[in-house]
Amino acid sequence: MQDALTRATYNIADSDLQWMALAKEHLPQDFTDFEVVREGELTNDAMAELPLSGHTAEELRGFGRVTGFQREWVTPIEEPLLKDGANLAVATVVHLMDSPEAVSNWMTKVFLEEFKSKIGEDLGPEHRLISVDEVELAGKFHDEAVGIRAVQKGPKGLVSSSVLDFRLGRLLGVVYVVTSGDQNRLEVAEALGKELERHMVAVAVGAA
Repeated sequence: MQDALTRATYNIADSDLQWMALAKEHLPQDFTDFEVVREGELTNDAMAELPLSGHTAEELRGFGRVTGFQREWVTPIEEPLLKDGANLAVATVVHLMDSPEAVSNWMTKVFLEEFKSKIGEDLGPEHRLISVDEVELAGKFHDEAVGIRAVQKGPKGLVSSSVLDFRLGRLLGVVYVVTSGDQNRLEVAEALGKELERHMVAVAVGAA
């Protein structure tokens, strides 16, 4: 039996997603000076072109993904001036899927399993994924949620990513924070995730 909020997500249109992804004023103070680098609809074709996708647009559609919307910001500080522990990027993404089951499958198969399978592999020129730690998030969001802390080695040293995926009906919310060095920003990512979830709920209820 689906709850009312899950049912409400079936009324979501593609154009509603832009009102869910967080705007800059909703970011923590640490990101006040960050500059937007990506903003807009994230179609299956566009997602297939991302460096870490590993899937064609047809495969993404086969997973039950309809479309998405993203906002990503990066630090304005020039690379030579960055210190260990500096925040490099932050983003929120909302994916629209066919069903809650498609969201769950994505979180398990596409996010967790595929991420872990890339440990030790090159993610791009001079970038190698060296560790992925899964994070326990049971009971922290309306539906299920999963998270990881990943560390990769690049030409300038280590870079860490704290990433959360959570389900809200047939919506998938994603938050990530990228930091220089072997760092943990999971508390920041969780706070952003809860703020993103509030926006998703508000839009879904308004569309019902």
